[in-house]
Amino acid sequence: SDLKVRSKDLSYHEPVMPVGIVSIANEEDVSKALRICNKHGVGVVVFAAGTSLEGQVVPGREGCVVLDLSMFDKLVAVHPGDLDCVVQPGLNWMELNNQLKEHGLFFPPDPGAAATIGGMCGTCASGTLAWRYGTMKENVLALRVVLPTGEIIKTRSRATKSSAGYDLTRLFVGSEGTLGVITQATLRLKKIPTVSAAAKFQFPTLDHAARFSSFLVKRCIPLQRLEVMDEIAVRSVNLAFDQGLPERPVVLLDFAGTSEADVEGQIKEVERLARDAEFKCEDLAITKDPVQAEKLWSVRKRALFAAKSLREGAGHGKSKTRIATLTTDVAVPPSRLPDILEVTRQLIVKHGVVAPIVAHAGDGNFHCFLLVDEANEQEILISERFRDEMAEAAIGMEGTCTGEHGVGSGKRHLLVKELGPGAIRLMRALKKAVDPNGIMNPGKVFE
Repeated sequence: SDLKVRSKDLSYHEPVMPVGIVSIANEEDVSKALRICNKHGVGVVVFAAGTSLEGQVVPGREGCVVLDLSMFDKLVAVHPGDLDCVVQPGLNWMELNNQLKEHGLFFPPDPGAAATIGGMCGTCASGTLAWRYGTMKENVLALRVVLPTGEIIKTRSRATKSSAGYDLTRLFVGSEGTLGVITQATLRLKKIPTVSAAAKFQFPTLDHAARFSSFLVKRCIPLQRLEVMDEIAVRSVNLAFDQGLPERPVVLLDFAGTSEADVEGQIKEVERLARDAEFKCEDLAITKDPVQAEKLWSVRKRALFAAKSLREGAGHGKSKTRIATLTTDVAVPPSRLPDILEVTRQLIVKHGVVAPIVAHAGDGNFHCFLLVDEANEQEILISERFRDEMAEAAIGMEGTCTGEHGVGSGKRHLLVKELGPGAIRLMRALKKAVDPNGIMNPGKVFE
């Protein structure tokens, strides 16, 4: 049913059924709905694609109403001369980029394929292009937001730069729907590169791959993407999609520039470094063909959904067992990536979990996909303990418990460990000032 679909996201968190759904067509619909809910103290959860990974769209208590923004999905305006566009929150980012192609422009953040702009703002999403172009915080220029009272505000003008008042745009980006409902976003755009290439480098161990990636960051080579997959992640893609790939750790790269000479220079430099005896690169493949590049990158893009094959391929495929994915999301300074990956490998052995690793190596962010039986409380408990110990290790390396997925309901305790009680008190005070009745996405970010 519609209610059931909107009771859950892609995480392992238990679904909670909302009491109703309000389909949103325009900003005034949002304002009216919030005024009514605020008057009666009814919790409000915003939903579009439902692809959050930390329970953000799972109602945090009984009796919540879902505002469905999936049909509120228009590209309102494109300003090629200003390198920006204005969109509604239900617009899918891939559809946005399809519409921007005629202008020779694109919007860089590239999370899961189904994600929409509103949800991406809510979690401060990013993706494989974040190292070069930044996260949603760097790519959202301004917002229109409906507050819990129904009041409509704008956070900023469309000027390229502004020092007018508090940075309200960044307050709402990453707020996970706890402060208001985003109804319009002005986004920064980039020129589509005229020349590009893709490459895959294979290494004997994950440590070699991680150290090579950190070295590339240190050398400031202007790569467009820099990703790492361990041999377990590669194996999952083989099982799920019959790829026949060598099951060794890989580094995937995207080169981009304005000329052939520019890109060729990047390729030669990276290839030379990869062959250094310190990194022991075993094999490499480089292509400038767009079709072959897409095929190469499909290995990385399929990693999350391929991960379940590690359980199903081991004999669980025909069972009634429902395998859920608990996705970790720590990030550390890029130079510490080899260290945190080594700690993570030790934790995988310690807890006996199945957890393929993929990394946005350029910005020190990586994910483990922990495969758990939703009905097995012990498996979930072990996976949560693994996640917490990994996050604590990352925090100890001056990192974060969440690089791009957000806090949701699963990492609230880790946020306190990362930022301390003073920062949480300030966040609570902001929440209380904006949403005194506590109706906006209750139970998320903090208790």
